[in-house]
Amino acid sequence: MTEQEVLDLFHSIGVIKKGHFRLSSGKHSDTYLQCAILQQYPEHHSRALHSLAEKVSTYQPTVIVGAAVGGIISAYELARLCKTRCIFAERVDGTLKFRRGYELAPDDRVVLIEDVVTTAKTTLELVELIKSHGLEPLAVTALVDRQKADTSPFSYPFFALVKVEAVLYDEAECPLCKENVPLNDPGSRRLHSKS
Repeated sequence: MTEQEVLDLFHSIGVIKKGHFRLSSGKHSDTYLQCAILQQYPEHHSRALHSLAEKVSTYQPTVIVGAAVGGIISAYELARLCKTRCIFAERVDGTLKFRRGYELAPDDRVVLIEDVVTTAKTTLELVELIKSHGLEPLAVTALVDRQKADTSPFSYPFFALVKVEAVLYDEAECPLCKENVPLNDPGSRRLHSKS
């Protein structure tokens, strides 16, 4: 699928939401991308991820790694398309860790996948987790790249299905807060964090 076809699909099934949102990064925005909406349609999800699979297959990954919660289903589907295995990291006391018997072998070839990359905070945590196992990711992928133009913090090849530049605000300066627009907090970062 082309980027425009993916965007059209996102609009048609309701992935792109408008309103007032607190993102996993803590930033506020008038736009939220709920990739779980895409993931509930296996055929759409698979079709969309096919282009990422074509790009990362050239790296011959042995494992696709995602982060809970948003990256689990996409890690599985990308691994299925690349004919390899997948694992995911989840938060334990606020820190990303591998559980459930998941391990990385010294010769594993790792590709990371995220649902949405905005500040890349979770993705960089995932990179550090991979490095703590003595490995370096071969590539980083995402369904959506929300980073500001030319600000990617990755020193690895980075591929995303779509680029969506949405306005971000620090909470203290958010005009939506000042207008008392109801705040939605749909992210999953805080699900298993100590707060």
